[in-house]
Amino acid sequence: MLIGIIITGHGHFASGIVSTIKLLSGSQQKLTAVDFTEGMTAEELQTHLTKAVKDLGDVSGVAFFTDIPGGTPFNQAVLYHTQHKETTVMAGTNVSMVMEVLFQRELSVGQFTTVALQAGKAGVVAYKSRLRQAAADDEDGI
Repeated sequence: MLIGIIITGHGHFASGIVSTIKLLSGSQQKLTAVDFTEGMTAEELQTHLTKAVKDLGDVSGVAFFTDIPGGTPFNQAVLYHTQHKETTVMAGTNVSMVMEVLFQRELSVGQFTTVALQAGKAGVVAYKSRLRQAAADDEDGI
């Protein structure tokens, strides 16, 4: 049995991430997006999240990936989490972290969370120009 994945966030963050995942790795089972769009209340979002969990069907757990900690999507996912075992809620979602765990959904929810967070952190990098670095090395006498 797999861990179901629900991505949620402000605007079309969630559907954008799912669209990117589909482009990179094809359609994925038990992966869905719940957008928190303008004019939607927290209660409406909670209703959509609860329906999304039910629509996942038979899963070993549910992982909520959200955009920012403390935002309404995060808070509503945490509210769901407090009432249901075998769930996890993560914020700061990026494509790297979701891609990494797509094929590791038979892990325990705890192991899954650890892998996702490590991949998310590893996926945040800055470009460093080799030319600039080479020039800086020359100035240092290297």
